[in-house]
Amino acid sequence: MSDDPMLVATELDRLADDTRRLADRVRQRENESGSVIARILRGELLSLDQAAHVAECSDEKLRKHCELTAGTSRPLGIKFAGRWFVGKLELLDDLEQGRIDRRRGPDVRQRAEERARKYEGWARPQEPPRKAVPDATG
Repeated sequence: MSDDPMLVATELDRLADDTRRLADRVRQRENESGSVIARILRGELLSLDQAAHVAECSDEKLRKHCELTAGTSRPLGIKFAGRWFVGKLELLDDLEQGRIDRRRGPDVRQRAEERARKYEGWARPQEPPRKAVPDATG
């Protein structure tokens, strides 16, 4: 270990990122037995359009990647009701590893995570509309 404070800070940042990714993977393993609907409601799956925005690429590129990985031990997404849904953690991992395109590294993942935050609550159930209550004066 170095005595240089900047090197120590950089190493601590790297360890924090690694710890966060490990925690995400543990959560993912816990939730893998859940249904597609449950994964969507937990914000773990993105539509192709959303995933394309997060990855800064076309939805067609991601659809092809989903099809290529569908029969593997680590698919990028799942086809449900005729539509592809992309696993958020799988997408972030693939971006970091450079499996989607030439971009790779923790900085690519971090920027994608920032864009993904926009979609965290997209599928949460909303309250049903309330029935109008007649006014007492009316």
